[in-house]
Amino acid sequence: MTPRARECLRLVWNKRATSKEIAAELGISKATVDGYIADAVVELGARDRRDAAAMLFGGTRAESGDDPARVVAPTPVEAPPASSTEQPPAARPWRSRGRPLNTLSLAQTIGWIAVIAIGSLAGLALAMAIGSGLPPVAMPVIEAIRRLT
Repeated sequence: MTPRARECLRLVWNKRATSKEIAAELGISKATVDGYIADAVVELGARDRRDAAAMLFGGTRAESGDDPARVVAPTPVEAPPASSTEQPPAARPWRSRGRPLNTLSLAQTIGWIAVIAIGSLAGLALAMAIGSGLPPVAMPVIEAIRRLT
């Protein structure tokens, strides 16, 4: 389970927060929060978001009462620390699951700008070479093939 999904379930568990409240607190969209929670519910085999939060943080469902979806716990429990086997997310400029936008350092941002600029120049040079016919380097090779045939 991703750290972000754990964070969403922790807020469901500790604050009984709605998806809209979780989205506002984490700075992501409501649909993204719903996606994290849905993935966690499936992964844990839970009935719903509160059941998943209870399974993850050690509570039990209420057996009686007027709200059957109510999660009962003596005290709020913090999320367990992430395992040391989890890899940190790769430094990419696009959004990926579990990682919001704008988390690159200044050096990483400048590096990506350089990669994009160099790639754009290489693509432009290739397009110009193709547009103007074969490059002069290929002409001797073509002449050699003509002589062999």
